[in-house]
Amino acid sequence: MQPVILQIHSSLDKLFSDCPHLSPQTVPLSALWGETVSLQISCRFSPDYFDDYYTRFTAQCPGGDVRVFQAQQVPCSFPCLPSATGDYLFKEPRLVFDPLSEYSGEPVRLNSSYSRIFWVDVFVPVGSSNLTLDITCTSRNGTIQAQTQIPIHVVPTALGPQKVRHTEWFYSDCLCYQYGCTMFSEEFFEIARKYILCAAQHGVDTLLTPVFTPSLDIEHGDRRMPGQLVQITKTESGFSFDFSLLEKWVSVALECGIEWFEIAPFFTQWGAKYAAEIYCNTPNGIETVFGWDTPALDDSYADFLSQFLPCLMQELSRLKIKEKTFFHISDEPSQEHLEHYRKARGMIEPYLEGCPIIDALSSHDFYREGLVSIPVVAEDHLAPFLNQTRTGPIWTYSCCCQDKLVPNIFLSMPSVRARILGVLMYLERLDGFLRWGYNFWNSQFSKKTINPYQVTDSELGFPSGDAFLVYPGDNGCPVPSIRLKLLRDAFQDIRALQILEQQIGRSDTERVIKDFLGEISFTHYSCDSNHFALFRRYINEQISKNLTLEGSQQ
Repeated sequence: MQPVILQIHSSLDKLFSDCPHLSPQTVPLSALWGETVSLQISCRFSPDYFDDYYTRFTAQCPGGDVRVFQAQQVPCSFPCLPSATGDYLFKEPRLVFDPLSEYSGEPVRLNSSYSRIFWVDVFVPVGSSNLTLDITCTSRNGTIQAQTQIPIHVVPTALGPQKVRHTEWFYSDCLCYQYGCTMFSEEFFEIARKYILCAAQHGVDTLLTPVFTPSLDIEHGDRRMPGQLVQITKTESGFSFDFSLLEKWVSVALECGIEWFEIAPFFTQWGAKYAAEIYCNTPNGIETVFGWDTPALDDSYADFLSQFLPCLMQELSRLKIKEKTFFHISDEPSQEHLEHYRKARGMIEPYLEGCPIIDALSSHDFYREGLVSIPVVAEDHLAPFLNQTRTGPIWTYSCCCQDKLVPNIFLSMPSVRARILGVLMYLERLDGFLRWGYNFWNSQFSKKTINPYQVTDSELGFPSGDAFLVYPGDNGCPVPSIRLKLLRDAFQDIRALQILEQQIGRSDTERVIKDFLGEISFTHYSCDSNHFALFRRYINEQISKNLTLEGSQQ
């Protein structure tokens, strides 16, 4: 018997250190060109050997690009509310594997009762043929302790460009608090570049851009750390604007692979009652000139916007991103705010030169009355938007409130409950997805910063996992989560389905999905990880079969 027990598991299995005997992966791996395919590997020491052993883990794939991560455990202290419904793996606090630290290659200690979990990403380059992933565990003196080979079937066609937008809100102040850097300093941009690149590598193509400090997740009267990309000077005749920091922000984002930009809201969250917090250079230094003391519809704020917005649009044109920019008025307005929101929109819409306004909301009236160009609808409020004639694109979003049946990324949920999002978005022809927390490492309402390795629920503010998808790593490097990988794969699923649609048409692609997964919806789907893995392999098989048919007809 080999001293190390090594088991291969699907990326869709949620593993626990105290459950080392989970059934191994049974669905062969398959991927398209340009796709990243993942798997998990559990390692533990055989009880037939003495319980004090180290192993060095290696994964090699000639012809493919391999990255190896070691999964860490974090506490899930707030799995969900008692009223939550749908599939949950547990509803009592426990430890969960989630952060994925880049594996250094150094030996790790094993024992027989605790499984070490490694996550392996294999990127399949364009032009590659079938691949083989070699997994080996060796002792510190080089003796092989366990090894296995995993074939990867490669479908010889490339994923198309991502057509469905994906944004995960980026909090600049959280980087400053965690790393002790000054907002928009050179050190800040070095760190931000790494986090933006990580987001882009995982399918995020749209970036929240704080021309003003975002008025997000703060109570009335509170302030976030000032984080305003546009430097404003108050003059005798009005205001002047310096966009140099915005230019740098855009440049960094484009270099990282970001394609779209969303301008942070011009009004406070939950109803647009007040102006965004805006700082100006004055003869007395930097002062707050608009904010909680400024009603949203105040004439002075309207006058400011009439000066600022034409200059901003000119700058966006100069930076060649105006056609790929979204604007926000207020996040999550309710039905009671409709008339106020209408007036707030009237203050900025005339200057936007046709750029779309997007906001997260639940009331269909905002869309029906044309107050939001692109509604970003809560997953559990989609029905009226989908059941009536559309007038334009529709996005969806999830956050702490989406805990009943619909897809989400809480630590307590099975992994398929995140991954199924892609198929559902394809079926409902949704155009984008927004999540509010890429790196929100604060308590609720941003009262204090937290250590996300110890507190995963914003101090009981949100179910564990809701507020962030990355963890702060050493040297300003992000540590991705398993949940971020699952969302990446969900968007790869959409792109694979779009290839199949190009081959056989929309209706037949929908039929293929329903034949395999049944009549699914945002509130009805299976969380069987093995069945979903079989489904994705089946989609790849269908694509491969059609490629063969196309080749034989040429």
